[in-house]
This record gives sequence, C-alpha cells and structure tokens, in this order.
Amino acid sequence: MDSTLSGRHPALVWAESGLMGLSGPEHGPPALASGRWVERLDDVVRDISTLRGQPLRSDAAGFLGERAALVGRGRRGSVSVGGACRMVAAADGVLAVSLARTSDSEAVPAWLELDSSSDDVWAAVATGVRDKPAAELLERAEWLGLAAGEVVRPPPPEEPCRFTDTGLAGQNRNQVLDVSSLWAGPLCASLLGGFGFEVVKVEAPGRPDGARYGSPAFYERLNQGKQEAIIDLGSEDGRRRFQDSCRESAVVVNGLRPRVWANWGIDPLEVAERFGLVWVSISGHGDNRAGFGDDAAVSGGLWLQDPAGGLPWFVGDAAADPVAGLVACRAAAEALAAGRAGLVEVAMSQTVSWVRADDDLSAPDAEVVRRGDQWVVRADGDEQVVLAPRGSG
Repeated sequence: MDSTLSGRHPALVWAESGLMGLSGPEHGPPALASGRWVERLDDVVRDISTLRGQPLRSDAAGFLGERAALVGRGRRGSVSVGGACRMVAAADGVLAVSLARTSDSEAVPAWLELDSSSDDVWAAVATGVRDKPAAELLERAEWLGLAAGEVVRPPPPEEPCRFTDTGLAGQNRNQVLDVSSLWAGPLCASLLGGFGFEVVKVEAPGRPDGARYGSPAFYERLNQGKQEAIIDLGSEDGRRRFQDSCRESAVVVNGLRPRVWANWGIDPLEVAERFGLVWVSISGHGDNRAGFGDDAAVSGGLWLQDPAGGLPWFVGDAAADPVAGLVACRAAAEALAAGRAGLVEVAMSQTVSWVRADDDLSAPDAEVVRRGDQWVVRADGDEQVVLAPRGSG
C-alpha cells in the first residue's frame, strides 16, 4: 500500500481519530493503540475522492466513528460498542461471537449442544464454549449461520479485494443496484451515488434492511437519496425483474452470501459478463460464513489485549463494515474508470487485515493521563486530547 503517514507518534494519531474513546474498558482510561491503520485507510478515501473528482464528506476516521457519534455509544471493553458481539474464552483461544438477530440466540443450544435454551444466553455461551476447541466452535457456527471470529492476527493479503475482469463495461449506465443491508454495502452504494449514479435500494418483501430497526439518523445517513424497490428474488418473476434492472445498471452491490445466489440459480460472475456491469460482493470472510462488522474486525486482527489479563477488547465500532465499504467503493470506481466489467470480491476480515498491514496495534512509549474532564495522550514530547468519535457529515 502506498500510504501517506503523518510521521506523528501512532498513539497521538489514535487519540485524534476519535476511535480511542471507543476502545478499552467502560470504566477507566481508553486504550492506547496505534492509529497507523486509520491513516492507511485515509489513502483509500483519497483515492475515491480523486476518482470522482471531488473530496468525500470526511476522512477515514469520520466514516469509522459516525455510527457511534450519531447514536452516542461508548467503549465497553470485551463487549462490542453496539452490544451484539462479545469476546468469549474457548478451550484453546478466544472468539468474538455475534448474536445480532433473534435467530442467532435461538441457534445457541444447537451450536453448543445444550439440552435447552437459557434465560441468559450470554452466560450459556460463556459456559458452553470454555471446554470446546475454537476450530470446532467455528465449524459448527458456520453450519448454523452464526457469526463468530477468532482472536488472531493473520498475515495481510497483498490486495484488499479481488477483481475478476469479464470484459468491457456497458455504456451510458446511470444506475447502481444496492442489494445489501446494514453498513458496508449501503455505504459503498451511497458513495457510488456521489459519482452521479442513481442508487436503487432493493429489499425483499417482508424482509427489510435490518438497519431500519436501528438508529434512524444512521440509516438515513447511509440511504438518503436512494430509490426503493421491493423484489422477491426467491421467485421467478422477481429474478426476471432483477435481471431486467441489471441491463440498465453499472454496478450491483451485494451483501448476500454466495450460497443464496446459487440457490436462486444466479451466478454473479456470469451476470457481470452478460450485462457488462461491476458486481460487488461483500462478505464477512470471502466464503459462506456469516460475518458482522465486529467479529470480522477481530478475525482481521483488530483487537487489543487487556493488560490485566482479561478478555481482549474490541477496537472501535464494527470497524470492518466501514473499512470494507470504502475498499469496495474504490474497487468498483476503479473498474468503472477503466471501462471494465467484472466481479469484485470484498471480504470484511481481509480488508481489515490488509489495512492493518502487520501492525500489532501497539503504541510504545506513550501514556494516557486524566486532565480535568479529558483524557490526554503523551508521546514524543507532544500531547493530544482524546477526541470523541465524529460523524462523516
């Protein structure tokens, strides 16, 4: 990555980013860390700005912190900022487990081979995983569609995503189909709207984007100005309508797992080639495993060790979502600028690993102190007040 780093101590960069206040224990000082990965993500933001000919509404830190800023959330240590993901200790490692949907909690007894459900699902998870190997738990989670990631720091991929070129892109297309939900995909589609495309948000009948049930302000931020269409892709008529829309589209942004499209008889690569469009596929891990922003970030190495020996801490708020959304937008914009159609495959955990670039997130020779009602980081003879997370608008 050709990154333009500030040269400041990484802990000072971290304090200024607004993400430090979202990382570490709920009570006590926020966690010191390296902010180099945020600066590297700024390169992606600058590339998008160059491709569209005008600056984006924020730098990387604004995109990373905007949900927390809008909702008013703070750090919770080994519990994610949003509360749906937690660190739990298995027999030979630590997992980040997301129970974001009612169906996730209902699947816990089957996942852990329990006789019955518990009134306290997280207590049942903590007890049920502690004697089981992490690999076994991850395999069973995949079978059941549960999102779980292991606390690891994998080597970064050479590129943040993969593009399979299928030929020339169609001409005079002014539409983006947004067949995604929650954060990463809608962010990508929203940013592509800034290139002059009309974005059409596609939802299934009776199954709206789950983000509609969260913060109205955050949902509006990601989906403002999009047209809306209800299409039942599980029906023959719905698939016909979808493919008719593909003929008029420059980009499809997809957040569904590959097996879903396969069950419908739709091959994204074939669609990209036949209609001369860019199909952006965003997944948790690049396969059929479920993944959300918090557990995918942990799988990509974005976590901090508790110095007191407790469970690891989350870093920021579901960071893999905005990282993947920005990477996906840049890849799609680059393909369009080159006049090429094809399949862009974006795995959230791999984009995090790539932007982290072998950084272990350590920030040596720095300290955080209290000054009045503020936390302050000191390093290299300089100081930086720990800023609150900020939005991208």
